Amino acid sequence: MANIKFIGREKELSKLDEISKDDFFLIVKGRRRIGKTFLLRKAFSKAIYIFIWPDKSIEWILEQISMEYKLPQFKNFGSLLEYLFEQNKIIIIDEFQNFLNVDKSIYGEIQKVVDERKQKKKVFQLAVAGSSYSLMNKVFYDSASPLYGRKTHEIDLSNLDICSLFKELGVPLEKFIELWSVFEGVPYYYELIDLKKTARATIFNLILSKDSQLREEGKAILSVEFGKDSRTYNTVLTAISEGKTKLNEISNLFNNKKNESIKYLDILRREFNLIKKMTPITENPMKSRIGRYKIIDNFLSFWFYFYDKNRSYMEQERFDEILKFFNNEFNAFVGRKFEKFMISLIKEKRILSEIEVDHIGNQWGKSEVGAYEIDIVAFNDLKKEILFGECKWKEKVNALEVLKELKEKAAFVDWNIETRKEIFVVFAKSFSKKTSEFSGKTVHCFDLKDIEKFLK
Repeated sequence: MANIKFIGREKELSKLDEISKDDFFLIVKGRRRIGKTFLLRKAFSKAIYIFIWPDKSIEWILEQISMEYKLPQFKNFGSLLEYLFEQNKIIIIDEFQNFLNVDKSIYGEIQKVVDERKQKKKVFQLAVAGSSYSLMNKVFYDSASPLYGRKTHEIDLSNLDICSLFKELGVPLEKFIELWSVFEGVPYYYELIDLKKTARATIFNLILSKDSQLREEGKAILSVEFGKDSRTYNTVLTAISEGKTKLNEISNLFNNKKNESIKYLDILRREFNLIKKMTPITENPMKSRIGRYKIIDNFLSFWFYFYDKNRSYMEQERFDEILKFFNNEFNAFVGRKFEKFMISLIKEKRILSEIEVDHIGNQWGKSEVGAYEIDIVAFNDLKKEILFGECKWKEKVNALEVLKELKEKAAFVDWNIETRKEIFVVFAKSFSKKTSEFSGKTVHCFDLKDIEKFLK
């Protein structure tokens, strides 16, 4: 494999090349392992790289920098910054939020240096990266922070592109989807994968086995955000991973105190960006009273359901029982992520590109005959087109049976009922029977072979 970290990062590298032609104070945000450091070091190969340790003093950090780059000794960070700028050096500061632990007054020093150089029209080129969503926001978006309003550019580094990653790995699509369901587009995880092994063996060995490399990975991700105050948040996230996604279900964890539940859910959503609140796609999210919560990150979703939930088994090294639970539950887990996978491909116009989509997501609600759920609903307000889709992570699916049920559920969706054009789609591993029309409606049936053609 090529260096996975740079697969599909051409847009970001081009942007950084453009930024480097002038003065800048750039911030790069993104979850742990997403490739922030590698991106910056590739874009600015001659830069001075500084890592901020959370548990070291500023004196120790300054001494290490001086030793590594053979620089004079500095009494404070602002003096170091000023010196390097005078040498026309680009500076990269990694885990920038850790100054909050080391000495938060350093942000004031940086602000002073940047402001003075800007005022005197002197060169400054500074790129900072951080893995903590909440703390990076605190540093740059809290009006009380010295660095509020100082950034000139920002990159929020997201997952690697599905199509580019699939082409690079060169594995069958079923195996790729199983891997993606856990590792999504996080480059670091794919560099640990042995492609000769099955996806299941790879995932179990990396996360759930006795000597697994990623056994404590979920805990490490969360410690970046929560520090020591993680127990309550862990409880909420575990509940969501188990399917307790409604407010009343989560409130049961807090003796039915809805206000307390809402408080923790809002913190997880707004401050930590770990969950999102979902509403039926045809409803206005500002007005809808129907809400569900989902963990955004695939890896964390897996880790809480398969690892954290079974922590007592892990501690007792009862790995046979963990393996049994994994084998029983993994297919259903992938099935839920298969919906997310197909929604992503439709959004990116990798598939069904001829259909104009303004809104796409899940749909659920109540009807006169009971509750209903539809995996994918996408629609276009102008053309009055609406797509209803079902995802079946199964072999030999009978499309006609799925479509019959889907058509019944579609009738409950109150969106331009009299004037809309309906399109139906079924995604599956394979079909026993396909069709291109059902009850006079356009139908698309895509199995893994069909989807793979679009990705290639």
